[in-house]
Amino acid sequence: MQKFLGDLRLAEIPVPGRRDRTMVLDRLAYGAEETADMLGDFIGTVKIGWGLPLLLDEKVLLRRVGHFRTRGIHVSNGGTLLETAISRGKAMQCLARLREARFDTIELSEGIIDIPERLKRSVAEFAHSNGLRLNVEVGKKNPGAQLSLDETVERISSSADLEPDMIIIEGRETGTGVEIYDGAGNIKWDWVERILEECDSGIVMFEAPMERQQTEMIMRLGPDVALGNVSVTSVGALETQRNGLRGDTFGYSQVMPDLRSGPASKFIYYILSTRGAMDQTRIVRTTGVNRRTVQKSLENLIRAGVVTETRDQHDLRRRIYTCSHGLREQ
Repeated sequence: MQKFLGDLRLAEIPVPGRRDRTMVLDRLAYGAEETADMLGDFIGTVKIGWGLPLLLDEKVLLRRVGHFRTRGIHVSNGGTLLETAISRGKAMQCLARLREARFDTIELSEGIIDIPERLKRSVAEFAHSNGLRLNVEVGKKNPGAQLSLDETVERISSSADLEPDMIIIEGRETGTGVEIYDGAGNIKWDWVERILEECDSGIVMFEAPMERQQTEMIMRLGPDVALGNVSVTSVGALETQRNGLRGDTFGYSQVMPDLRSGPASKFIYYILSTRGAMDQTRIVRTTGVNRRTVQKSLENLIRAGVVTETRDQHDLRRRIYTCSHGLREQ
């Protein structure tokens, strides 16, 4: 398919290679099918939220699922639907009906109830034996009954034993007061870094319903970060952010090298690339990253040869950090 002004698009835009990194939350609102028609290349999975399928006439549900599937988009249940079935002793019946309805992705969560290990393995075995994708969601939905960071990491580790295609970190549809988000929707970066230290980033997806959360994730973790609970109306905005085609991440994909380091190092490199030389105090103030992490990240970047350290000629105690390669040098 020929894209509008294709010669202006960045050569590294992956179509459809990056599509599996975006999961859209379908709330059964108007516009989801039209978005799939226009921007389906950038949608990996559509999740029909929580228990919404139970409200639909079967023919309507089958038509909706079929619409997404014919466009190469995976379709997942919401974890709450399966939790509801499990709580009523109908887990396997639910799984069988999802398969018959052409859902090709099963989401297993414990957002409301705790599920016995034996039953989790049964769900995983059903998915694997039927050629279905398996996503496991970690986190609780009640803001007043949240897991600790250690508990979250432990559950991520045990979820990996189920051989899922993706481990999803709970964010709900609000992006506030759960897991990696505080009550105002700000990202708790110490949680994110710990999670990524413990788990392969290739199979971790962060639910990030707010556009500002999506932008921050891209700026700190890179354009390929897997994001879920993206609203239907945010698909285009998210993809332009991934490709540096919007103000917040303009030029991002050109300046970000392949750094084998944590998210803080990548974010600091991006800031230096786009805003110019800074001392450590200004980096801390600009990024919001604590001083110790900034110092460690700068050491990593200097060692990688992408940032240089010099002394201020007017104050030899003050060190200035400059990006070796970036937009300012092009």
